[in-house]
Amino acid sequence: SAFMCRCGAAVAVATTTTTTTGAAVRTGTHRTRDRRRDRRARRTTTTTMKASTDGGAREDTIGRRRARVAVIGAGAAGLAAIRACEVEGHTVVAFELANDVGGTWRYESEVEDDEGEGASAARAKVHGSMYASLRTNLPRELMGFGEFPFHESHGVDERRFCGHEEVQRYLKAYAETFGLRERVTFNAKVTSVERIFREDAEAERAWSSQWAVASSIDGGTARREVFDAVIVANGHYSEPRVPRFKGARTWPGQQVHSHNYRTPDGFEGKTVLLIGAMASGEDISREIASVADRVLLSARTWQNPEWATSVQGVGAQGNIYRKPNVASFSPDGSVEFEDGSVEQRVDICMYCTGYRYDFPFLSRDVGVAVEDNFVAPLYEHCVAVDAPSLSFIGLPWKVVPFPMFEIQSRWIARMLSGAAPMPSREDMVTFAAQLESTLEPHGGVPRRHAHCFGDKQWEYNARIASMSDGPGLESWREQMYIATGKNKRANPETYRDAHMSDAEALAAALDEFTKVATR
Repeated sequence: SAFMCRCGAAVAVATTTTTTTGAAVRTGTHRTRDRRRDRRARRTTTTTMKASTDGGAREDTIGRRRARVAVIGAGAAGLAAIRACEVEGHTVVAFELANDVGGTWRYESEVEDDEGEGASAARAKVHGSMYASLRTNLPRELMGFGEFPFHESHGVDERRFCGHEEVQRYLKAYAETFGLRERVTFNAKVTSVERIFREDAEAERAWSSQWAVASSIDGGTARREVFDAVIVANGHYSEPRVPRFKGARTWPGQQVHSHNYRTPDGFEGKTVLLIGAMASGEDISREIASVADRVLLSARTWQNPEWATSVQGVGAQGNIYRKPNVASFSPDGSVEFEDGSVEQRVDICMYCTGYRYDFPFLSRDVGVAVEDNFVAPLYEHCVAVDAPSLSFIGLPWKVVPFPMFEIQSRWIARMLSGAAPMPSREDMVTFAAQLESTLEPHGGVPRRHAHCFGDKQWEYNARIASMSDGPGLESWREQMYIATGKNKRANPETYRDAHMSDAEALAAALDEFTKVATR
């Protein structure tokens, strides 16, 4: 029987068959997807569903709640959320703006009109930020989901630090193996998410609010649906963040953001300034240096502190020069840095300064706001304090993302079913207040770094896993992450292809993958 999920709608009694799919690991590079699916362990149970008092959700005979959940986005975070909710028995409807899964890993050759700080908010937008030559900055074994390891090739790219096409193939294989595409509406733009307070006060206290989600497919007529919960997984690598610098608006050179970088074409013989020296800044500077005359890489902080005092040219051509942060741009085309040095002629400035968290579909009454990339108030960087049936997957950065998405998603899915306890309002408010106290102007952490984790990710992952009563991450992941970081700082140009000293961690990883394959 069909279940109506509108507010106040009657819920019928039905008998459903729920299939929970086990993990899959490929045992050969060129195995077909059908053979991977055949190797999965399957467990089928019959569950009697009964009416519930909380609106559209329903409850099974062991007291588990089965909710109707909207997932916004079908990149890695969205796919992890769909998978976790399906395993827990929820009904999932996912909305994806593009025509395929993969999110930021989908390569798009198109770019936006780009004038740096002066870019128009009304410009035609391109979601993707991937450049043609991008390779992962983490080994594939470390990147993969726990129940779907990423140690073997899904195409022709067998490198440990593979190209973006290989990651996209992996995500498509993950979606197909677990039947996740069937839950996704493609070319669907979510235009609004509005809170609906439940008429039943007890249900509101127990499960929080419902949500009205409006969407349109290919720009067509808007459709409104009601859900018991919303999981936001729309990523945060599509809206360029451009800091303001003195004189930038009147500087005559070309200004672009790395969001719109695809290839080094057009940089031949130029003097190019890149602002920002995280992963994209370091990588793009080297690629541009292969055709440019001179490349200046400017940053406030560096991955290796020793690089801050470097004065010699680096890179294969020796034409990349590290510079401190920019102080100002001048109308004559020159650029001054904070150490007082001046570069007289700069042709192009590229901002490798990251992205803005953006949730244009959330109405103001949801109780969550974004201030300088700080999304608040949230419990554990994930759950809306004022409406815990609204959650966000994948806000933390400087992390190993896919395994964290998996852990967060499992926790959310189990909270929505009642298998894991919903945090008390007191605990959520306390967490949000403590985080706020560490941020400027109260503490010393810039607000835009509120969700920056680094080494804190491992304790966070363990804590979230324990709250869902689920498996945590094995220690080899942290060991491999540390080894990769050391290699990257010592050998920034070659770390992807040489010098890795993680043999012990790699052996432990392969042992874990073998166990996953036999489950």
